[in-house]
Amino acid sequence: MSGLYLTQHEMTAIKAIDNREVERCVEQALDEGRPTALYGLQLSGSCPHIATHLHRYERDLANYAKAKAANKRSETRSRAWSSGRDLVYAIRDMKRLAEEQEKEVQLFQINDLIAPPHYFRERIEVRVGYQWRATVEAVWTFGTITFFHNVDLSPDYTRPQQTRKLSAKKLEEQRQETLFEHWDHLRMLSLHSVRDFLKSGGDGSTIPKEYQAKPGRSDRHLNNFSCDFWGKSDAVREFVRVEPAAISVDGPSDEWSSDGRLKLQGRVKHAKFGEGIIIHINADKVTTDFGERGPKIVLASFLEYLNK
Repeated sequence: MSGLYLTQHEMTAIKAIDNREVERCVEQALDEGRPTALYGLQLSGSCPHIATHLHRYERDLANYAKAKAANKRSETRSRAWSSGRDLVYAIRDMKRLAEEQEKEVQLFQINDLIAPPHYFRERIEVRVGYQWRATVEAVWTFGTITFFHNVDLSPDYTRPQQTRKLSAKKLEEQRQETLFEHWDHLRMLSLHSVRDFLKSGGDGSTIPKEYQAKPGRSDRHLNNFSCDFWGKSDAVREFVRVEPAAISVDGPSDEWSSDGRLKLQGRVKHAKFGEGIIIHINADKVTTDFGERGPKIVLASFLEYLNK
């Protein structure tokens, strides 16, 4: 099972990687037709995502080294060059994620180590624990939310049916495997739902104690929106629509965000709230007016600057 966060070992390994040295070694490996230049960077032990891209680059380098005909060498070199760039971009992405995680855990943390039950029933449940605070100086507040879903195990006649009759033991094994798959899917949807809510500036004190995950309208399975609890609770609806007076600003605004990307009165885009105008900046905390969705305080790293 996968979780939300990089481990401390992964964080340390990713932060130790030098982007410029990686680019130099990737180019050298391509020129030499072998990955020897990359061995000293210890990329394979950093994290699975980087290790996967490293393996692909090594594979494509090997194919390039074995190619003899001119057109085959050109083709395999192009493929190796592409996978090398993918490796560079994967490392950049993971370094960015590591930086975001360091900032994120200062304001909220979610327990993503959730063990499955020993026996599954049609009603599956996932209990997500979290701690949250409005500012880094505030005291931590702890809470939990339980997501539940009633799995529909009736036969799906749109798919091929088994013709051989199975024993009761085998049927129960298949039933438990199916329910585990549904539970694990609910687990990840639940974790990401709580995380998205808190990352977007949601008030952790308004998270409900329980929420029933909603299947899609066109089928009986859960989708990426099934655990979006904030659209159903009156208490949580304040997160979606908030009066401007409810947003307090901390002194005069900075002209630019601390990362130098966002400018006061600039247009930005947020993954959940859409486009808005920056109305106050305090280092990396940016207050943005999202029109009908109201003003929100979010971290600068979660905003895309639209002004040219």
